[in-house]
Amino acid sequence: MSIDQVKVEVNTAQGILDKIVPGKVKVKAEYDSERRCHILIGEYDTYWKDNYHEFESKSTWTESMDRFYSDCKLFIAFFEQRAKYMNASIEEQRSFKGHPATF
Repeated sequence: MSIDQVKVEVNTAQGILDKIVPGKVKVKAEYDSERRCHILIGEYDTYWKDNYHEFESKSTWTESMDRFYSDCKLFIAFFEQRAKYMNASIEEQRSFKGHPATF
């Protein structure tokens, strides 16, 4: 996949995610020399708590842009499945005890 195609996929994914989970995901691509392909990366904040502390960290979801890659639909599906959770308030996310896809 050419660098121009990679840029198109990053921009396409970012545009779709900005509608589904506005401002929540930053999309980029990095080349992985071991796999010899670009990796589509979506970085987002994660919030949770235990009985004593509240936590915040960065999480990522990735997809290899290898010879089997066709478009960003599968990558986007991960975030679509979690859109209600990701669009909830930080406190709602911290209070939720289930899997984000079931929010």
